[in-house]
Parts: sequence; structure tokens; C-alpha cells
Amino acid sequence: MTDFAPLLMGLFAVGAVALLVGAFLLDRKRRERIMTFCLARGWQYVDEDPSLSDRWSGEPFGHGDSRRARNVMRGNECGRDFVAFDYSYETHSTDSKGNRTTSTHHFGVTAVTIPAYLPKLEVAPAGVFGKLTDAVGLTTDIDLESEDFNRSFTVRADDRKFATDVLSPRTMQYLLTAPKAAWRIQGNTMLRWASGRLDPAEIIVAAAVLDQVADGIPAFVWKDHQDQHPQNQSGCDSQT
Repeated sequence: MTDFAPLLMGLFAVGAVALLVGAFLLDRKRRERIMTFCLARGWQYVDEDPSLSDRWSGEPFGHGDSRRARNVMRGNECGRDFVAFDYSYETHSTDSKGNRTTSTHHFGVTAVTIPAYLPKLEVAPAGVFGKLTDAVGLTTDIDLESEDFNRSFTVRADDRKFATDVLSPRTMQYLLTAPKAAWRIQGNTMLRWASGRLDPAEIIVAAAVLDQVADGIPAFVWKDHQDQHPQNQSGCDSQT
């Protein structure tokens, strides 16, 4: 058995190197595909932007260490500026024998700029909040008039009236038919995120969904937080 130990260790090392090389090549291929997509769409691309790693509070931010925002894409969709990126962080655990394991968590994030600073509001598919430890300080779960919506989503906000103003019957009906993901209003940004790495095509969907929600916010809400209601510059089909 001892005679085979060096051979086994050598094979293990070769296998580990092969996995690293394979991962590197896949990552490079994906990055090239993203860059090609951005060029065709007129978006800007940078490999990494450290300023985005801790720009926002709340999920999926603020956990672990080695936080990174990579494959950063910026552009304009539906008449609204956006930034989208692969976000990741690491967590660590130690077993009873003292062996340390590192896990990397990946998320795709799309953030759309809105022309006013609005109160916090967070909406997530049912069951998601149960897994979260931080909802940007929001502790109030809100039930709305639509039972279908209440079964499908969890809503958190400090201001119930603001939540009901934003989530009008028409907006709730739209969200029930749109691709589901967690999103929130935070300052002058609307963020949408999901587990996994971000596909560029998903940005178009995310921007369209957030645009429809923003367009559905009543004029008086914008007026309360800004001098005038922003022009509806949506170029997206409401049926995303």
C-alpha cells in the first residue's frame, strides 16, 4: 500500500490541476460570450468592480468574506440605466476533526436606477424569506388584498401604505405571471437577484420586470418623494 502512495498522490495532483484548468477554460469561454453579448447590445463590460461588493445592504450582500462583483455589465434597458454582475462570497466551516471547508456562494444581481429615493420594500417568492437572515432591517410581513399573491410572495416593508401603493392589483397580477425572483426597492435603486451565475439574457428579463413595477407606481408616490413624476420611458413589452 505504501508503494502506491506516491502514485496515488501524483494522480490526485494531476486530477486537481486538470479540474482547475477545466474551470479556467470554462470561465474564460463564458466571459468571452458575455463580452460578445454586451458588444451586440451596446453595454459596457469590466472584469470586476470592487465598489459593488458592499454597495448595498441586505440579501445577498453582507455575508461571509472574499466578496466579489465580477463580469460587471452596465447599460440601458427599457429606458433605465442598470448594472448587473456575478456576486460571490465565501463561508467557512470546521468539522470535529478540525478540517476546514470553504464554500463559495454565487448570485446574479441586476440593479436598475430609479429617479427618486423611495422607502424600502422587499418582495420574494414564498419560502425565500425563511432562508434569509437579513431583510435590510424590514421586519413587517404584509398581506395584500390578493390571496393568490399572498400565497406566491412574501412582502416586507416598514410602511404598509407604500407597499400597497406600489403593489397595486395590476402590478400584483403582472408579477404572478412574470418570471419569479426576489427584488427590492432600496434608495434610488431596484434590485433583483437569484442564486447562481448571471446569464446576460436574464438581465433583459430582470430589467423588464423591474421596469413594469416602476411604471406601475402611482404618480402621487413619486410626487411625495420628488418634485415631479418621472416620464415613462419604458420600451419593454409588459408580457415578459
